[in-house]
Amino acid sequence: LDPYDFSFNSPRGWCPACRGFGEVFDIPDVERGARAEDIEESWFNWLEDEREVCPQCRGSRLKSMSRHVHLPGEWFGREKGPSIVELAAMNTEEALKTFSGITVKDSFAQDIVQDIFPEIVSRLSFLNQVGLDYLCLDRGIPTLSGGETQRIRLAAQLGSTLSGVLYVLDEPTIGLHARDNEQLIDTLRKLRSRDNTLVVVEHDEETIRAADHIIDMGPGAGVHGGQVVFQGSFAQLQKCGKSLTAQCFFEKYHYPARGERRPVVPAGKSIPQEWFTLKNASLHNLKEVTVRFPLNRFIVVTGVSGSGKSSLVRGCLYPALKQYIAAHPGGKGKEGPVLRAVYEVDQSPIGRTPRSVPATYVGFFDTIRKIFAQTTEAKLKGFQASRFSFNSSSGRCPACEGAGLIKFSMSFMPPAYVTCDTCGGSRFNPETLDVHFQGKTIDEVLQMSVAEAIDFFKNHPAILKPLRALADTGLDYMKLGQGSPTLSGGEAQRVKLVTYLLGGLNSAEDTRLRSAQNNFFILEEPTIGLHSSDVRRLVSVIQRLVDAGNTVLVIEHNYDLIAEADWVIDLGPEGGTEGGRVVAEGTPEQISETSTWTGKYLKKYFSVHREK
Repeated sequence: LDPYDFSFNSPRGWCPACRGFGEVFDIPDVERGARAEDIEESWFNWLEDEREVCPQCRGSRLKSMSRHVHLPGEWFGREKGPSIVELAAMNTEEALKTFSGITVKDSFAQDIVQDIFPEIVSRLSFLNQVGLDYLCLDRGIPTLSGGETQRIRLAAQLGSTLSGVLYVLDEPTIGLHARDNEQLIDTLRKLRSRDNTLVVVEHDEETIRAADHIIDMGPGAGVHGGQVVFQGSFAQLQKCGKSLTAQCFFEKYHYPARGERRPVVPAGKSIPQEWFTLKNASLHNLKEVTVRFPLNRFIVVTGVSGSGKSSLVRGCLYPALKQYIAAHPGGKGKEGPVLRAVYEVDQSPIGRTPRSVPATYVGFFDTIRKIFAQTTEAKLKGFQASRFSFNSSSGRCPACEGAGLIKFSMSFMPPAYVTCDTCGGSRFNPETLDVHFQGKTIDEVLQMSVAEAIDFFKNHPAILKPLRALADTGLDYMKLGQGSPTLSGGEAQRVKLVTYLLGGLNSAEDTRLRSAQNNFFILEEPTIGLHSSDVRRLVSVIQRLVDAGNTVLVIEHNYDLIAEADWVIDLGPEGGTEGGRVVAEGTPEQISETSTWTGKYLKKYFSVHREK
């Protein structure tokens, strides 16, 4: 046997049933034609639900012979070491303990492992240093966040001796608890100490504090930005009055911003408070925990990286809520709380083709098309509202069929898109572009940012309401016709949140308490990519949903958001096998008085940012 026999990327090593994927699924025999992209969109959605673990290799991806080879030496009481399948199922912390704990007595085996084991231990140590101790070795790359992928690359650079290198990192703190963030900052300092230069795009306050030189862009976003507002040290930043970043970091705030927290009354008290109880959750590293969630409140689930937050909320709570609602259609049964629906507002794309854009997803593009159809030019030409849809054959460009891009399928690679030469990316034919509303064509309207469109459509309430809701979630820079595949996961998540906000409230301006809607919303890290000022706007949107009688639960590490919650559930005490327990729960003030990692950093946050 050689290394290829242990690789699921090689025919020598992969499982013959799944060819190294670890999953099997049947591809339907779909006849692809003019509706190819529509079929592709629905097929991807179908595929997410239809894949199954390979019954032959049970997800290990390897052939039988490779799965039954073990490392030499004694391992925690066993006469032989772990197999490659057992190793791959470990997280980096467990793997580090394994390679440090194997005792090899055979002299021949010692000669083999004496150089290999220390190298493996070194690389695993680097992964732990950048806060990835919870990451399983067999985790698929597509399932990693952008921050996790960057930190893996950082770990590889720690093992090198390169100097004079310029590293550019885009928000490496994504998904990190403040405790793990400190480890990452230490890693960045180590790279700098080797005469390297690091340029980091970041919103995290502690990372910005640690920087030698800060460049603050602004003063606003989109068309209102693009200028260097400040350059200098963190201490000098405090004196820059026109910097929005400085205002967020150095001004004192009242928490919560809405004035007061909604009361969360323990069960059995005189004031009724409905709770949803999840009993004996034991998925992954969860230790049969029983957790109670107050309804019609703003809840945050937090904890160090790998402590079990996603396992608890997405793996256990979400299915339990769906099962409960299915058993109690229309709301409340004989026993239990009132719940009408549960929505997981995740970061999956709002569409996989360029024909899906924010204006169509949120739903106000229909109104824009009707406005164009009511212009004098459109009436003279006999154009209906459908003429201004890039999904209609009458108005769209015939070459790209309204996509604005030409798709080239690539063998063994994702498809490539190039701008359509016929329409120049405008999506429409020349006759349609001859029609103007207030001096703008339909293409020019789609090229507007949300902020520009708010001013342009200020006299059209039906369009203004969703535009302001998008701006309230920090998306005022986004173009109305921006293709969905170009949106980040956080941007897609906030667009979805806006659609729920518009459906749950009669007015995006109204924050008065309404009759209960009794929906349960789940969001995971919606603050990714947001400046502190945008986080506060996002919090305002979340509070409106809760004021309307809904429950919003957020998995989050951002203290700007945690400080605004009604109820916090903190998991830990560590990540991986040392996590999976509820170590604290209560209001942010109660959490800040605990000795947990979250409590310590939340107390520090309040001491810096809270009004005395």
